[in-house]
Amino acid sequence: MTNSLAEDHPELFHYTNAKGLIGIVESQSIWATHYAYLNDSEEIRHFLKHRLPAILRTNVNQYLDKLLEKGSIKQSDIDRKGGRKKVVDSFIQETRNVNEKILLKDALAEPYIASFCTTSGLEKEVCVQVAKHGLLSQWRGYGREDGYAIVFDTKQFFELLKDVGKKMKNSMYAFFADVVYSSDSDFKFIEEFEEDLIVIKNFFDAHLSGREKNLDKIYFSLMHCACRYKHWGFREESEVRVIALPYPLHHEKFDEDMKAEGITLNEISRKYFSRAGALVPYIDLFDGVTSIPNKTLPIKRIIVGPTKNTQEKNRRINAVKMLINQHGIKADVTASDIPFVG
Repeated sequence: MTNSLAEDHPELFHYTNAKGLIGIVESQSIWATHYAYLNDSEEIRHFLKHRLPAILRTNVNQYLDKLLEKGSIKQSDIDRKGGRKKVVDSFIQETRNVNEKILLKDALAEPYIASFCTTSGLEKEVCVQVAKHGLLSQWRGYGREDGYAIVFDTKQFFELLKDVGKKMKNSMYAFFADVVYSSDSDFKFIEEFEEDLIVIKNFFDAHLSGREKNLDKIYFSLMHCACRYKHWGFREESEVRVIALPYPLHHEKFDEDMKAEGITLNEISRKYFSRAGALVPYIDLFDGVTSIPNKTLPIKRIIVGPTKNTQEKNRRINAVKMLINQHGIKADVTASDIPFVG
């Protein structure tokens, strides 16, 4: 994380229900959920499906131009295969299928994600109100009188993640970043992913030329992009996320590449919770890193979601104060004034 991320998003909002609030306060940890169990059906795949083909198209066209220039192939060869567009489209489809199979179906990539909302991109006056009362769309998601927003200090949160990185250095790679949406400009996309796009381009250039490249290089660059790129429909959330990538231990080629780098991998524990009768895998991000009273999550305040009357609002505020006082946590507790009744 760069300093600019904390400057752009000084606070992180994590919306949860009563059970989630109790769990976070008592455990002093955050769960990162397996990507396949999040509420975006194109999570990770959106980049592979929509952005990667455009990158590959440039690579393949440039490669074909080089071959034609050198006389390695003739235009008639391309025409015989259905023309340039068909040749390029065929390569893109095949490469996309292979990448998705290696990364997702063969479980090379197993991202776990913890999501936070921010007030980025809102008008100043709206930003102030959302910071105080929360987002209506998020309150809708947690139902009437069961929603809470835990507000974290971004800079301090990142400092804790550094400790996680040290503890898990041979088990998991974790990074902290904001999300780029498909509605954002090409300039922002290139600016955010510039280094990774160079790695991806070089990898596929080598692949086209028949040269071998280490899988670990393209793996991390693809994951940096795929885990941060989302459909425009989620834009309102202005999401910042923690992405945890446990190192794959049973993928022969990846193991070989990591051993070549002198890295010995350890397995990280996956845990499970129940949702609607189904098991959902997660990673306990700060397990063994935070503990009361030594090192706690940087909770600045807790916002109680919309309630139907003043009496119930005060009951909920007092209950939260009792909970955090019991665990020695000093944070403001406020209530949303959004008149949402469910």
